[in-house]
Amino acid sequence: MSGSKPDILWAPHHVDRFVVCDSELILYHIESRANTNSELKAGCLRLSEETTATLLAINSDTPYMKCVAWYPKYDPECLLAVGQANGRVVLTSLGQDHNSKCRDLIGKEFVPKHARQCNTLAWNPLDSNWLAAGLDKHRADFSVLIWDISSKYTPDASLPMEKVRLSTGDNEASMVVTKPLYELGQNDACLSLCWLPRDQKLLLAGMHRNLAIFDLRNTNQKIFVNTKAVQGVTVDPHFHDRVASFFEGQVAIWDLRKFEKPVLTLTEHPKPLSKVAWCPTRTGLLATLTRDSNIIRLYDMQHTPTPIGDETEPTIIERSVQPCENYIASFAWHPTSQNRMVVVTPNRTMSDFTVFERISLAWSPTTSLMWACSRQLYECTEEGKDSPLERDIATKMRLRALSRYGLDTEQVWRNHLLAGNEDPQLKSLWYTLHFMKQYTEDIDQKSANNKGSLVYAGIKAIVKSSLGTTESVRSSWSGSDRQADVIHYVSEERSLALQLCGWRKKGSDTDIGPFLTSLEQEGEWERAAAIALFNLDIRRAIQILNKGASTGKGDLNLNVVAMALSGYTDEKNSLWREMCSSLRNQLSNPYLAVMFAFLTSDPGCYDTVLFDCAMAVRDRVAFACLFLNDTQLIKYIDKLSQDMKDVGNLEGIVLTGLTKDGVDLIESYVDRTGDVQTASYCMLQVSTPLEYTDKF
Repeated sequence: MSGSKPDILWAPHHVDRFVVCDSELILYHIESRANTNSELKAGCLRLSEETTATLLAINSDTPYMKCVAWYPKYDPECLLAVGQANGRVVLTSLGQDHNSKCRDLIGKEFVPKHARQCNTLAWNPLDSNWLAAGLDKHRADFSVLIWDISSKYTPDASLPMEKVRLSTGDNEASMVVTKPLYELGQNDACLSLCWLPRDQKLLLAGMHRNLAIFDLRNTNQKIFVNTKAVQGVTVDPHFHDRVASFFEGQVAIWDLRKFEKPVLTLTEHPKPLSKVAWCPTRTGLLATLTRDSNIIRLYDMQHTPTPIGDETEPTIIERSVQPCENYIASFAWHPTSQNRMVVVTPNRTMSDFTVFERISLAWSPTTSLMWACSRQLYECTEEGKDSPLERDIATKMRLRALSRYGLDTEQVWRNHLLAGNEDPQLKSLWYTLHFMKQYTEDIDQKSANNKGSLVYAGIKAIVKSSLGTTESVRSSWSGSDRQADVIHYVSEERSLALQLCGWRKKGSDTDIGPFLTSLEQEGEWERAAAIALFNLDIRRAIQILNKGASTGKGDLNLNVVAMALSGYTDEKNSLWREMCSSLRNQLSNPYLAVMFAFLTSDPGCYDTVLFDCAMAVRDRVAFACLFLNDTQLIKYIDKLSQDMKDVGNLEGIVLTGLTKDGVDLIESYVDRTGDVQTASYCMLQVSTPLEYTDKF
């Protein structure tokens, strides 16, 4: 305004219009940009990356502006009251209305008895014809005048007609009103005022040394409290008994139900405050601005239960935002957009800015995540995830517990089905525990202590106990025309290890047929063919591959591999050997690839099979028990056990058993996955007391 910094007012009923008040009134229309990369149109000002402002009108007819108030009703929509340095209040427009009602009001003046500065204006929100004006002190006059804009000119004996004519002329004398509807606050100064929404007959005024509540039904009485915080009085639009005012660098928060003293005092920076304003779209959010600053400080008045004592202060969350780089002259909250404001600098540069809410997070007992942002409440659950393996371990454990996971103590292997049959490590674990339990229940009572403990100690302990008892055996291929011998190794302990891997049944039966049949029923054609080949039954392997190809559900290369196997030869320099080595690198299925790796390897050199991590651990261990001598086997088992412990792979339990190494492996698994549920149930399966289990 004239000689001061500009201010901003939003239109009460047009959320896309605002006016900048300085030495003149400038009306802008704000709109969103359809294309943020496009150039600005002529006459547009950039407010943000998404919004621009277009100039609609300029009013330069009201000089010496000190304060402005926008008419609160929709009609007339662009009527403004302007308070001037001489105390006059002038009604003006921004050229948007041409109806008779607007024409009758534009140019109307309300003149006090004695000239002095008009500091503040406030329209009554209920009776929109009432306009309150706060003026500087005059010893013989009132400082709060309430005008009725519908009043006609009425002569006032105390105001000489010459004074009126001096400014208006005889033809315009009818547009001057000199008699207020109410006069309040004699011999005092009014610095700020606002109507109280709870009762439209109550007017709150910031006088020179006190805050006063005037009741227009009885103007001889008033409620007041002495304070220096008399500037910028404003009512919280969401809590009509809460009022903010300020003085210098302090903000006072008042509760009109307990008006004796502020319920809270907010201390600002040493610089004086220039404006405070409640957010119209957010409960209890107060914004403050100090002079010569580009920071707007926000105070979030949180809801608190009614205190037992009167001295308890409400909870406040304080934060600061910086809408622009330059000093801010004023700001205005948007009337409807959440947490949005427009700021203006002393040189009339404007910025459209949104204050982003602090995000509050909450975890539900079922691991759902909820957060609040602005007026929206968001929930994130894992129910919609495509793969159950992607779910958080807490969700997995809850769902497994609902399915009674770990509680099937009779058919222990079924626990992997209760876990969802999704994790091959769990499948391997529960099949291993099932065999351990079943073996210890079925063996002779007199040897239970020895063999039972050995089974629970895992294959690592089993193969070490077979030193000196292993025999090497030469066997020929079954189903092949070539009678080449293949060396493999047998012992009672190795047979027990194969049983633990699932390749053999209990007892002395070495028939692998039932195991292969079960794999075929589960559609694991590639694995079944590879295990048949490892057991030197090349004809059965070819039959399985052909059967899998006929179903159309196996690997697309099953027929190709079957044809290649049918031409097997052990000649090192043969074309078959060369072509199979090339084909192996093109196969994506690990079991199909290791079949050729096995057939093209030299006796005793099976590293390409043993260290293929895509194969199941139990299959690699069973292969090692068949084709490695004692020294090679122990070295391989030790290395593989350590690898399983390091990565916490539960498939390694078949090696370590539930010994100290097994507990270390489970500990590593828990560290990696957080699955304490499986670890607990695993240790509960131990029926034979084991050394070192107290560590777990």
